[in-house]
Amino acid sequence: MKKSRFLLACAATILFVFASCKPEVKIVEKEKLVEVEKSVEVDKTYTEPVTFTVVESQTEGQLSVTMASKTSGAIIYYTTDSTVPTEQSTKYTSAVTVTQDTNFTAVAIKEGIENSPLSYAKISIKEKKVVETKSVEVIKNDKDSTIPANVTNLAATAKDTRVLLTWTDATDEDIFGYEVTYSGTTAINRAVVAPIDKTSMIVPQGAGGCYVSGLTNGTEYTFTVKTMDTSENKSEGVTVRATPVAPAAGETLRIELSVAVPHENGYTGNKSNTKVTVAANITTASTVKKVVWKKNGSLIAKTLLADTEASQATVNADNNAIWIFDIEATDETANGTYTVAAIDEAGREEAEQITIDNFDFTPPLNVKVTDAVYSSDLSAIIINWKEPNDEDYDHVVITSSYKEDVENIPLDDSVTVSKGTKNKTFININNSAKYYTYSFVSFDELGNRSKTYSYKVSVSITVSNVPEGFVEVNGAVVTGDWSKLYSSVLIDGRTVTIRDLYVCDHETTEAEFKKYCYIYGSYYSYGDNYPVGKVNWYDAIVYCNLRSIAEKLTPAYSIGNETDPSKWEGVQSKIVDGATKYQGPNNKNETWDALIYDTTADGYRLPTEAEWEYIACGGNNGIPETQYEWSGSNNVDEVGWYYGNSKVNDYSQIHEIKGKLPNTLGIYDMTGNVREFCYDWCIYNDGYIANCEESTPDTGCVSGSRRIIRGGGYYDDSSATKVTARKSTTPEYRNEAYGFRLVRNAN
Repeated sequence: MKKSRFLLACAATILFVFASCKPEVKIVEKEKLVEVEKSVEVDKTYTEPVTFTVVESQTEGQLSVTMASKTSGAIIYYTTDSTVPTEQSTKYTSAVTVTQDTNFTAVAIKEGIENSPLSYAKISIKEKKVVETKSVEVIKNDKDSTIPANVTNLAATAKDTRVLLTWTDATDEDIFGYEVTYSGTTAINRAVVAPIDKTSMIVPQGAGGCYVSGLTNGTEYTFTVKTMDTSENKSEGVTVRATPVAPAAGETLRIELSVAVPHENGYTGNKSNTKVTVAANITTASTVKKVVWKKNGSLIAKTLLADTEASQATVNADNNAIWIFDIEATDETANGTYTVAAIDEAGREEAEQITIDNFDFTPPLNVKVTDAVYSSDLSAIIINWKEPNDEDYDHVVITSSYKEDVENIPLDDSVTVSKGTKNKTFININNSAKYYTYSFVSFDELGNRSKTYSYKVSVSITVSNVPEGFVEVNGAVVTGDWSKLYSSVLIDGRTVTIRDLYVCDHETTEAEFKKYCYIYGSYYSYGDNYPVGKVNWYDAIVYCNLRSIAEKLTPAYSIGNETDPSKWEGVQSKIVDGATKYQGPNNKNETWDALIYDTTADGYRLPTEAEWEYIACGGNNGIPETQYEWSGSNNVDEVGWYYGNSKVNDYSQIHEIKGKLPNTLGIYDMTGNVREFCYDWCIYNDGYIANCEESTPDTGCVSGSRRIIRGGGYYDDSSATKVTARKSTTPEYRNEAYGFRLVRNAN
């Protein structure tokens, strides 16, 4: 099937530290150390509290904060949002750079002894020091240590090779779920969630019970249910015994559930985007009175039968034993676990579950035109295209219009081309028209449709399908260290698919950025035609989507189901020249970090790190500029602004776009000027960016605490601006030399 959208995982973050050995700031004064007083003596051994050190910088409005504990081997975790730090918070590994007043809360942890008291420090940018500190003894643990309540009314009902456990959920507010274990040796075959180990599983809050399957009839099992809260505290647990046994004939109702997909228009698969039909076959001889069903319904038959929100199934007219119901859907949220309960005239009740994963609403990818030519002799346009790789791609519908003066004149008919045919000749072309526009919409076997892809074909004037200011770059499947420049991204053992791209030939300018966004703080404006600086990763994402919406493209990013950044929680706005402009958060925001990236969207986005390096190396159809250490040249001064040539009046600074030579793709400033954000996360250890082990061709590295930033800047030395040089930063951090470049999917 098709690739799904990726949801990026939330990760704890550390604040900005460069991934190179070159320091970003120079220390001009001795360290100013402020120690937190030791905690009150108690009857347990505690880790020593955290102390804070503030170092001034030559960069105005910037301080460096270090933390330490006198306890050898202690690990420090901290927050800057006034929440209590835990082991899931940001781990302190190196100095933290702050550019505004910041409140730190820190805890030191060492295995085998109590956590330190919480240490608080308020850092003042204006006073360039810690202006307030305190240590609080009352919180001795890094997280909630309250033991949650047990479940109540735990009961076990023996079934054939399985046992139904039911209980009343605990009422604590922070329940994560329930750990169910048993004393047997056969693995649990669970219908609710995946196992933790062979004899345990986690049941979510609200389920009220679970089946434990795959047991041996005649063997007594002891089942233990422990309540687990969100801090991983567990209750002592309650137990119950049961012995699964094959019931005597007719003793209990037996329900067999199956799902059927309507096969329409010749479709023979097992997916649907309309409805599926579930059949409940009561195999026990019985006169059934009622069958009900509900998504995520209770496994306790009596409870589900009495649930007013449960729906009733319909009995088959010819056989009382078969009951059916339809599940209709408008999106894939209809997939999930459904519970069915039945009761017969004898009062026997039974419940069973089935997992539905048959709904598919994923749109197919579109065809991609490979060439299109107009023949004046034939008065015809001949178009060839490449089909998408989707297994269930079925056909493409093509409509057209032509340009005459200023109007697009639509044609009355459209044409459907089935899978396997990859070209079409359009006759009776008006040779006085300027150009024809052909619109392609692909469909899969279910009828899901792609986004519209339009392509212009010249008749009497020259036209281009590449957006103004962009360059079309052909993708490729890249395997191994293709550039032979010691890449840390396109490495041996890794295969990356680079899609066809439209790449902006310049870094996003101040004028372009200020059309939708505003620049943070007191940033010095160099001019409209200069790369915008002092943006963070969040700002770049906001700009991408706002520009996509304005140009009627599909935005690449969303938070929840919302693609309009003006509606995202945490977005900042202000009126500039009578219009509302936007900006991303100033602080780390886990909700924004978990945004969804639609890899099929045609809107503006940031390149992945692999895409960025492919472009910088001049990769086109997979052929790199293997001879060039910098983007387009072995002479850095020809192609980039860096520390050695960017000085104006003895100060390094940003320069106007396209002031140096482009690379062989016609793309400027991929060496120096401003550093360029990529989409990827990265893992940062001991001053180095680790090679990403969890990456995808579409989203790059999907784990880590920092975002990749490439190309080097005007104040970097030449080695930091090479095509393979890598740096990283946290997504909220802004710097004058931080900018970005746009790309778009070319199909």
